[in-house]
Amino acid sequence: MKPTLHQNAGIFTLSWEQEQVSMRLDRVRDHSDNLTAEVCVTGVLPGSIEPTHLHQARLNLTSTAARKTLAKHLNERLELDWDAIIEEACVLVLRAYRQGEPAVAVHDIPKREGPRFRLEPILLWQLPNHIYGDGGVGKSYLAAFWAVLISAGYQFCGLTPSPCRVLYLDWEAGPEEIRARIEAIETGLGDPKCSDILYRFSCAPLARDIEEVQAIVIENEIELVIIDSMGEALGGEKGDPREPVVEYFRALRSLRICSLTVDHVSKGNGKESSIYGSVYKRNLSRNVFEVRKAQEPGDTELKLALYHRKTNTGPLMRPMGYSISFSGEGVYFSTTDVRDVPELAAGMGLPARIRDYLLHSIAPIEVKEIVEAMGGTYPAVTQALNAMERQGRAVRFTEFKQPIRWAIAGQEEGQ
Repeated sequence: MKPTLHQNAGIFTLSWEQEQVSMRLDRVRDHSDNLTAEVCVTGVLPGSIEPTHLHQARLNLTSTAARKTLAKHLNERLELDWDAIIEEACVLVLRAYRQGEPAVAVHDIPKREGPRFRLEPILLWQLPNHIYGDGGVGKSYLAAFWAVLISAGYQFCGLTPSPCRVLYLDWEAGPEEIRARIEAIETGLGDPKCSDILYRFSCAPLARDIEEVQAIVIENEIELVIIDSMGEALGGEKGDPREPVVEYFRALRSLRICSLTVDHVSKGNGKESSIYGSVYKRNLSRNVFEVRKAQEPGDTELKLALYHRKTNTGPLMRPMGYSISFSGEGVYFSTTDVRDVPELAAGMGLPARIRDYLLHSIAPIEVKEIVEAMGGTYPAVTQALNAMERQGRAVRFTEFKQPIRWAIAGQEEGQ
């Protein structure tokens, strides 16, 4: 009578081999004094060899009366010791749910094997990644481009994927628009229909709909989910604005796979902008990029910059640039240097901009010239230079009755 139990992403599956019965419990809800779940039961009827659906209902796992009612109904369909079967199922699921993840010794945890990135160096393996930017900057095209590369296993534009199946959850566009976007990107790559991406039109907040997403992820062996975009996927922010954000990331965590969230910007003023809404969005993401664009009106090409604003796994990367060209039925991606586009170079941090300026100088530069070139203030530039000096990235040159001049560490005066 002892069944086998499999648990994954909040879904419990039990099988009784001898009785040829299986039971699936999902949509588990923990109330103040009981635990309920939706139960779907299948079994093999006499004279048949194929499993048949027997019953589906919401069951209070802690209620004796509810168990007996379900057992009586099932016995009308198929005569078995349903009292014992349901008792065993409820006990095992209750125990597994309440136990949660077991505590393990740190040194017994298997070392990381395989890649650290789902898409190197952008998307961290099995962690929540986040891109944000103003409307119309190309965030969704960028997410779709990455999805195609990962699904097709293409190494392109300095990006190296670890191929997997991708699920695109769409709260903003529609199936026809996403299909057109994906196919245009594939055409730009010169390989139509090279990807195998699952699409789902979404309306309900992710946390409320997570059981259905979990089922799709498990049944289709999904290893990357894209959420476009977070504002709609959160739902309303009633009461404490932190609550829907925390619930959103809790839902993502339950999937145990890599995720990419597309989000909007709160403000843009030439400096680093912030993600719209609660600061918990940034805090709970493990990897955050800001997206900006430069495009002339009527131009079919846009320049796009990706600024690494936060990571929990190492140093921040230098800004990355893409050129996206819309031509005929194709969308063509290529790399570009952010420093060559003034509108995008302005989004770099002051130390990075100073470093690039000094690297391209043939001799050490006076502070006043650096201030003029950066369009900043004397205190801000001086503070940045002092910090760079402490980090060993810049060197100051001082001579009697001469202004202080600066150069990149290792750059000889007069070069």
